[in-house]
Amino acid sequence: MAKLFIGSFNLGDQLDKNYYRIDTLDENFRDKHFGGLAIGDFVLPMQRGMVSKLFKFTGFETINAGIEAKFDVVKNYEKEISFSKLCFCKYFEPDLVLMNKAVKATKGVGFHELKISADTPAYDKIDFFKDVRRYFICLEEKLSDTDYFKQSDICVVISDDEIGNIVDIVEFNGHAFNRQDTFWELFTEKVQQSKKQYTLRELLTYADAKNDNAPSKKKYLKSLLKALSEEAVFSVDKIVALYDNVIVGRKRTAAPKKKTVTGPTSDEDDDMVDGTIENQTVYEQYASLMDFNPNIILYGPPGTGKTYGAMKMIDAFEKLSGSTSSFHEVIDEERAKFITFHQAFSYEEFVEGIRPRIDEAGNISYPVEPGVLKEIADACRIQNKKKDIKNDALSNTTQNSRVWKVSLGRRNTDVHIFKALRDGNEIAIGYGPDEDITDWDDNRIDASDKTGLLKVLHSKVEIGDIVFIFDSIRTIRLIGVVTSDYLYTEKDAFGYPHRRKVQWLMNCEENPIDILPLNQGKQLTLSSIYELKIPVSDAVALIDTEENLDTPMKPYYLIIDEINRGNIAKIFGELITLIEKDKREILSCTLPYSRTQLTLPKNLYIIGTMNTSDRSIALLDTALRRRFAFIEINPEVSLVEKQHPTLGGHVTPSLLLQELNKRITNKLDRDHRIGHSYFLGEDLVTKDDLFNLWYYKVLPLLMEYFYNDMKQVSAVVGSIFFDDQTGEVVHLSLKADKSGISEFEQALIAIYERGE
Repeated sequence: MAKLFIGSFNLGDQLDKNYYRIDTLDENFRDKHFGGLAIGDFVLPMQRGMVSKLFKFTGFETINAGIEAKFDVVKNYEKEISFSKLCFCKYFEPDLVLMNKAVKATKGVGFHELKISADTPAYDKIDFFKDVRRYFICLEEKLSDTDYFKQSDICVVISDDEIGNIVDIVEFNGHAFNRQDTFWELFTEKVQQSKKQYTLRELLTYADAKNDNAPSKKKYLKSLLKALSEEAVFSVDKIVALYDNVIVGRKRTAAPKKKTVTGPTSDEDDDMVDGTIENQTVYEQYASLMDFNPNIILYGPPGTGKTYGAMKMIDAFEKLSGSTSSFHEVIDEERAKFITFHQAFSYEEFVEGIRPRIDEAGNISYPVEPGVLKEIADACRIQNKKKDIKNDALSNTTQNSRVWKVSLGRRNTDVHIFKALRDGNEIAIGYGPDEDITDWDDNRIDASDKTGLLKVLHSKVEIGDIVFIFDSIRTIRLIGVVTSDYLYTEKDAFGYPHRRKVQWLMNCEENPIDILPLNQGKQLTLSSIYELKIPVSDAVALIDTEENLDTPMKPYYLIIDEINRGNIAKIFGELITLIEKDKREILSCTLPYSRTQLTLPKNLYIIGTMNTSDRSIALLDTALRRRFAFIEINPEVSLVEKQHPTLGGHVTPSLLLQELNKRITNKLDRDHRIGHSYFLGEDLVTKDDLFNLWYYKVLPLLMEYFYNDMKQVSAVVGSIFFDDQTGEVVHLSLKADKSGISEFEQALIAIYERGE
């Protein structure tokens, strides 16, 4: 009989055009990658954890320095089959391939042969939705209840005592239980590798944060132990979860290291789960829109993963931009900000506003402070300038750095002081004691210098701050960046011992720069050193540089969650025009508080999310709609099918979600559907978890949608969940009947099976 393989078809148009390509002519690598695939063998092509076709292999072809495997389509499945569903096929032996390797992409290996039982029919005749076997974890005592089990069920048997060891793995033949040799050998192999068999309670202890820090495993084992104590049996909904949490035993994992894959490698690591792999092509498609329009809104019903989608878009856009940074690395680099709009969110928080500040003496002032958008725009502009300045001079400069006016001697009489400090790459003042104050605190400095200037140089100026060197009441002649802490020197005889090292960024002695407009029309004073109310981004923008074409600009991102909940006109103000792509770095506006000019950088991307159950796009601010590209994020039933093919062994969450959304759409509209993320949580393990999800998340959401009209909600979920007289919610029993199914589970199954 021809062999059957499963293969990962996650790239390009391979699945649609019935081929698989490797970019090498190495036949040894080909044989390893295809796992011994021969002409006439069959393949279940898996794409993003789903199978939609059955292929028959027809041979290899060499095309453009690569090898392509060609296939004929034997069958198109009317309904896609999740890999999780394939794992439960009763004709597939539960070996390591089925349990682990096929669901995890092994480096250098794309195809895996499935071990088939002797009674397997023709592959195109297998009904993956009916020809299933069940998996259980149960106590020894449960095996005596043979009426509970069906032919081909597999049980991982746990000792009845408090120890909780795995004592056997058996398969039911319809009359009795026999050891399942393949599965048992897999288990004993793992025990030998770890040199110890761990009890379930030991595994639970090791999953704790102070040991292996495996919260998902901890949740799974707690649910398993609870089910065994109450019902002596636990239904396995995911084979991989059984393998990882129980069969493998203790599994320590270290923080992943960055790896650069340059070609075919060994199969020593399993590092990508195909069963839950993201459809990166979709996110890359979304990300490509950001070049078309830097302003994107992801919209859809609650629970569709819009915020998560924004993060994956950033991952994809970084990749398209030639970067290897992930979303979390972008956050660490401070290139992304995350905010949530609400009814009270204002222009002052978003762009700039006056905020109270109390100084050391207790005096209150009301300076103009930048808002979230201006902060990230400033950071973006600084980064763009940094890439054009050599030697990392601005490596310590951020949007929070400050700008200082500094005098290096008197303008016309102290030329020698100016030249000495300029040539020595230093700024200095001559006030205060004639001794080193490196270790002095501010109180001691204040006592020795009543002007306060020495304390500014010593304590307030920071590395990365920008300094403007005084030329006249409106012009400057040098721009520098502070590169050291306070230092004391006696090397010169002109009485300026208190200093900071600087790196000069621009010498404009021949053509002094007029900063009066930038300084809000205020003239410079003769004071030796004081802070200017000039954004550091505006300060570095004065520096003449040649664009470094070898280093691309890094993208910056502002994620606005629930963008439709804010008053757009009030929050954006005049900036609603500046965000347009063709206005970036071209059009500027005068901000009402600081009176400074603001333009938005081209490499700043705004990604909003919008919950359609709160407000329709039709009701969204017209100006906002014109300036954003909209991407609809719909509920994905297939994601639920992959993550949780069943819960508690009986309820199929994907079918439940599909039927609920069908009824909601018919009775209300598509904007109020339920998102897939409600059913994707890793904390969903047992029917108890499904019970909590249903009664404390799904039903309240539906009651909100229908304004607590119980008749309408009953029409969606069935009248069994509500009291006919009072309309109160009825909590159905979780106690299993003789067939092992509870009243609660039966009610959920009835929703999608009988349409009730």
